[in-house]
Amino acid sequence: MILKFNANRIVTVCFSIFLSLFAIIGKLTIDPAKKMTDFVPAIFKRHIGSWQGEYIKTNAQGHFIRSFKGTFTIHIEGTIYRQVNYYEYADGSDLTLQFEGQFEAKILKLNSSNYEEFFAFAWDAGHDTIGFKVNKKQDNSLITYMETIYLINDHYRVRTTQEFKDQQFIGVNLIEEVKKS
Repeated sequence: MILKFNANRIVTVCFSIFLSLFAIIGKLTIDPAKKMTDFVPAIFKRHIGSWQGEYIKTNAQGHFIRSFKGTFTIHIEGTIYRQVNYYEYADGSDLTLQFEGQFEAKILKLNSSNYEEFFAFAWDAGHDTIGFKVNKKQDNSLITYMETIYLINDHYRVRTTQEFKDQQFIGVNLIEEVKKS
């Protein structure tokens, strides 16, 4: 396939890109009058509260492994983000995990004291969706989650998570949640 280039078109496109970048750079300057909460994307504010749902875990072939219930409580104060995950398992056991982070340039950077090594970041992926990536060290393995959180409405969301262990795909998690408060 031979591509034909139109020099005028290339100059026009390059100039448009330059103007777009100039506009973006201009928006990156921090206005002292701007509130700290302006650095938190609106989609994250819509997730504040307690969400309840059921995890369904599958293996890499899509076969059911197990399910369990979870409650996820989210607070945002200024640019500080806090989340508590509470899980209830069929055998009667439970687990509580704590997460804390901060928004920087509209990206949430998250840590957890529950894991020796843990780092996550989340971003507004557009169209009522949050992208979320987690890396944690667990049992001498690197566990990675790549998640999308789709907010169907302000009281109903669905999360899908691809799970990897030492860079090998091991399964998918599906979580349907309803906002309780």
